[in-house]
Amino acid sequence: MTQKIRAAKFATVLLSGAATMAIAAPAFAQSVADEIIVSATKREQTLQEVPIAVSVVDSEVIEKAQIIDLIDLQSTVSSLQVGQLQNSSQTNFSIRGFGNGANNPGIESAVGVFIDGVFRSRSASSILDLPTLERVEVLRGPQSTLFGKNVSVGAISITTRKPSFDWEGTAEATYGNLNTVRFRGTLSGPISDTVAFRISGSTNNRDGQYTNLVTGDDNINERDRWAARAQLLWEPTDTLSFRAIGEYNKINEVCCGAVQLLNAGPTQLLGAPPPFGLGEIITPVQDLDAREVALNTLPENRLEGRGASLQADWDLGFAQLTSITSYREQTDFNDTDVDFSSADVATQPQFQDQQTFTQEVRLNGVTETGIGDFNWIVGGFLFSEDLQFERDVIFGTQLRDFIDLQLGALGTDIASGIEGSSQLAFALTTDPATALFPQLGPLSPIPFGGAYAPGTGVFGDYTLDNRSYSLFGTVDWELTDRLTITAGLSYINDRKIVTGDSLLTDALSNFDLTAGGQAFLAATALGQAIGTPFDPANSTPFFVAAGTLAATDPMTFAAAQAGALAFATDPANAALNPLAPLAVVQFFNPQVNFPQPGVAFDPDNTLVDDGFVVDDKVTYTARIAYDLTDAINVYFNYGTGFKASAVNLSSDSTPPTIGPDGTIIGRFATPEDVTAFEVGLKANFDGGFINIALFDQSVEGFQQNLFTGAAFSLVNAGEQTVRGFEFEAAYSPWDPLNWTFGLTYLDSEYASFPLAPCADFVPDCQLPDGTPDPTALFFDASGTRPSGIPAVRLTTAASYVKELTPGVEMQTRIEYLYESEVQAADNVPRGIAESDVSVINANVSFGWENGFSVNFFGRNLTDDDNLISAFPTVIQTGSFSGYVSQPRTYGISLRKDF
Repeated sequence: MTQKIRAAKFATVLLSGAATMAIAAPAFAQSVADEIIVSATKREQTLQEVPIAVSVVDSEVIEKAQIIDLIDLQSTVSSLQVGQLQNSSQTNFSIRGFGNGANNPGIESAVGVFIDGVFRSRSASSILDLPTLERVEVLRGPQSTLFGKNVSVGAISITTRKPSFDWEGTAEATYGNLNTVRFRGTLSGPISDTVAFRISGSTNNRDGQYTNLVTGDDNINERDRWAARAQLLWEPTDTLSFRAIGEYNKINEVCCGAVQLLNAGPTQLLGAPPPFGLGEIITPVQDLDAREVALNTLPENRLEGRGASLQADWDLGFAQLTSITSYREQTDFNDTDVDFSSADVATQPQFQDQQTFTQEVRLNGVTETGIGDFNWIVGGFLFSEDLQFERDVIFGTQLRDFIDLQLGALGTDIASGIEGSSQLAFALTTDPATALFPQLGPLSPIPFGGAYAPGTGVFGDYTLDNRSYSLFGTVDWELTDRLTITAGLSYINDRKIVTGDSLLTDALSNFDLTAGGQAFLAATALGQAIGTPFDPANSTPFFVAAGTLAATDPMTFAAAQAGALAFATDPANAALNPLAPLAVVQFFNPQVNFPQPGVAFDPDNTLVDDGFVVDDKVTYTARIAYDLTDAINVYFNYGTGFKASAVNLSSDSTPPTIGPDGTIIGRFATPEDVTAFEVGLKANFDGGFINIALFDQSVEGFQQNLFTGAAFSLVNAGEQTVRGFEFEAAYSPWDPLNWTFGLTYLDSEYASFPLAPCADFVPDCQLPDGTPDPTALFFDASGTRPSGIPAVRLTTAASYVKELTPGVEMQTRIEYLYESEVQAADNVPRGIAESDVSVINANVSFGWENGFSVNFFGRNLTDDDNLISAFPTVIQTGSFSGYVSQPRTYGISLRKDF
């Protein structure tokens, strides 16, 4: 509470001081912000005119600061966080602390990425190296009214440089530590008086950042990617233009590494010498900067994308007609050592193939009336995507031994027979045909060597066909020269058809340990007790013998029945059913855990045969903007956002469970509904500007996909909220010096989350003795703070330009990024995984009049090592792993503009 009071006082003082500074400025003049053009409202305005919270990073900053991709962009925008996790294509964006998606193709991002107006539906299609840029806009808060699909908490809009009718070009070569080699270039010019072209390309190569203790190689988290882009601009008349874009990008990398944060007993078994362990190398718990891993299989990533778009703009006189058509194909293959260890336990190959078509048509116009001008936009957006996803989990040669060791470690005397559940489980996995039930012979439910046999596992094929459309319109009513009222409305319809077809080849996983299978084992055990084996093909002798024993010696029969059949009445009770402990190592259960072909969950929480999931929503925006003076304007904005249903497309999910409120949870999540209130002030003054936004934003039904150690649990939080403010400023006290500052304060919590997935360390999920409660699936996380959202995030930069000699200019720039301490992940204890950030980037460049320049740069010069995220180590209960940020990088870049 004290921290919140201090933060509130700090916010009040800061905002009061900023407003006083803006209003008390003696003279206002044209600010540099008035020259920054944005298209946040789908019509061009200056940064200070547009009455919404938006940050802009221009091409000069991107060039000098060596911002290569969207991950680097977060160092200049205080409200944006970007993290790369398990593989090269798994990139997650969050704005104001909200964000999801990335780790499963059935769960879309809440932050939309647009490149030249084209929506990129998957993070994998938007992580390419940034092309020849004009600007990047980060729009904060819900944008569903104008942008439609999957922009419920914000959007990133990238605008590239158009072809030029004057010859121009750039060639750039970069060399840095880690053997970084990058080449970038562009060439543009006229083909005729009405046609111009631009071609651009880039390559990006770098050694890895992690050392593999198994092989000694250091190629994990390397860079190996290239991209090419071609554009044609045709302007047949002054009122008509066409812009065609084609692009291709490719990634072939070894990525990504995860360090060990805690090695519990199961992980230590991997390193213990035989017969107490597997004798393999395990990654020691150490400082994050060591970046050491121990993998027997290198994580392979191959991504290939191609796409084309056509934009037509036609000035009709009364309005501007715009049409943007796009088609994109993307393939993504990655193979992960999913146990993150040097033992041959399991691998997880995945392949994704998607084809995406989008079409947007909009009409922008101005209507003059006697009661003010009306700036209006009407339009529609169509989205169609076909996705095929293959995801396998393949058991390795040491998985069976690893499970045997874990189960054996629970018992004290294997020779004591079948009295102890752990001993029985150990015997079953070792040799169920002879060690457990010697008389079963060919009737054994799990043949010798059948549990976790190498090459077996689960092989899944999934499809997702998504069709979505939106109809939208907004109007800005300029009621007076100073007062503008805005109203916007959109209708969004989203339909998904989801199918899953999974093949489970592991004998143990296919055996039902807690239901019908128990009857067979119980009858077999009773047959052994009464001396007449149970034979399903001829059960008469068994029942005659059982009846005879019951009639002649009821006490003996009762004892045999109690010992052999009692667990069938309560199969989940480990005291009665000695097979129950095997359920914890039975990785998959096809009866409850797999999506079946043509079956999905619908929003009404019922299983439907056609696999349809249909969502629709009306979103709206209402805004009042008022110019206090020619240089100060204030606004109030209320908006809503929407993100459609999500489904976990994999076998890696918890079984669907009926929650206390009657909802199905585990594999399916209902839509997200976002509401946001925002009050803002934008002020220009001589040499700079100040922008302030205070907001209260909530997401009802926030879609959280939490990894629990062996599976993902996809659930809806009742409500996640964030209240805070954003402060952005730029000032140039004298011409050579420029300073920018951005500060974001976020007070976030789960206002309602009664069905949060359990974690072993949560007290509500534990037994009285502090051990995990295997029956506890969910707990009430209402009132807690979500992980990964720092209370304070600050970015600031200063640049200085000086002419050294006539025709030679020096420019220096230094950036600082700070994030307050935060828990890295909901499913990892704070004491094990917490992170704060303090990063300095800098560069010094020299430029000559002939267009040649040299840029010396460094990123993360403080070599600040922090956790991007963390997770429970796969099938190693009690152990935790984490993803570490980028280390210090530096180098030199040579550039020639002509």
